[in-house]
Amino acid sequence: MRDLPAHHYTQAGQPLRAIPLWQKAGEAALAHLALAESISHLNQGLKLIAALPKSVERDASELGLRIPLGTAWSALKGWPAPEVWSSWHPALPLARSLGRNDALLPILWGLQENVMTQGRVAESLAWVNEARDAAKATGDPDLLLTGHLLAFICYFWMGNLIESQQHGDKVLGLYDAEKHRHLAHLANHDFKTSVGVFGSSCAWMLGYPDRAVRLNEEMEAHTRQRAHPFDYGFALAIGAAVFDFRCEPEKVRMRAEECERIGRDNSMPVLWAMMAPVTYGMALIRAGKAAEGVARLKAGLMVWDASGGKLLTPYIKAVLAQGMAMLGEIDGALRFIDEQLAQVEHPGWEERVHYAEILRLKGWMLSLSDDMQGAEKNYRVSLNWARGQQAKSWELRTATSLARLWQVQGKRKEALDLLKPMYDWFTEGFDTKDLKEAKALLEELAA
Repeated sequence: MRDLPAHHYTQAGQPLRAIPLWQKAGEAALAHLALAESISHLNQGLKLIAALPKSVERDASELGLRIPLGTAWSALKGWPAPEVWSSWHPALPLARSLGRNDALLPILWGLQENVMTQGRVAESLAWVNEARDAAKATGDPDLLLTGHLLAFICYFWMGNLIESQQHGDKVLGLYDAEKHRHLAHLANHDFKTSVGVFGSSCAWMLGYPDRAVRLNEEMEAHTRQRAHPFDYGFALAIGAAVFDFRCEPEKVRMRAEECERIGRDNSMPVLWAMMAPVTYGMALIRAGKAAEGVARLKAGLMVWDASGGKLLTPYIKAVLAQGMAMLGEIDGALRFIDEQLAQVEHPGWEERVHYAEILRLKGWMLSLSDDMQGAEKNYRVSLNWARGQQAKSWELRTATSLARLWQVQGKRKEALDLLKPMYDWFTEGFDTKDLKEAKALLEELAA
């Protein structure tokens, strides 16, 4: 047993000898992803720390326990869990007082992710800036890499796609496969994998559906080779968004099933109980199996909500509302989608990466209720947001919806003038559902 010597010295009343052994046992369990065991060992060490008098040595011991503890909690319960904050936030002043620049990386990463995944995306930018300021002050290259990655992810969720891409390019320019292998053990994520996960979605939104698939395939190959279970499961579930956007639910379903297998095999409920069912549920709704998809989505969301997670829920719940509308629950779906728009628009939260699509879905639901004026209003706001983000794929999808509405109203010329320039902008992805539907509608309008 890894913890046997630590138990021995604890019972013998020798905390100074027991504490480093609890840390060693906790780190060993974490390396094998025995998360509950790791947390138990590290907490045993912290209990002993609490009884020690203040000293530099005591602070160093506490810091050594808190860093792996935060990593273990984030893998077990998810990034927004209060245990993540309570593990890492007290570690920040310890790292600074001890001059431990190496410890700042996992701490600042964890605190930013904790705030952001609670839905407070714009607020979390303050922690991004903390990491970037620390990198400048210390000259630490790993912190510099971390600062750019956090900025890349944060700007992605805020919907600032071009700025996100710029930071992603800097991460890839600084990243070295061997030199930075250890970072996945500190953050539960390989940094190149993360750029691939969100960068592929970014490529789709900016109007490059085929490039998005290539980037996604390269990312999956890289993370398979890295073989970090949490990183791989996360990459499969979140990376599946590209295929959701491309309206290819079977490819989404396959990734959800693999994510669930990895989660169960490695006792990671974040993967098997939350991310996999949410991804699977979305695939079912996209495939027209609304009742089953809504049930799966609700099951996964229940776990995410229980952890305090709010990131990504505006889009997930918008898809859930779409499933409800497909089942004829239009009024309930509209109320539900209005709740998601309120979260997006909440000051300091501002998760706008899917804003244009959520507005489009509201417009579609209003059209089902024969509120054509309300539908057009939401389509127009959606178009404005997509254009501001240079999100050509969102813009095309909304332009198709609005052109179809105008077609029904007899406004064929207005519909053609709106949709044709948008369709003509694209240079790839002509086999995807969005572009095929836009082309078919153009042919109807031009006839």
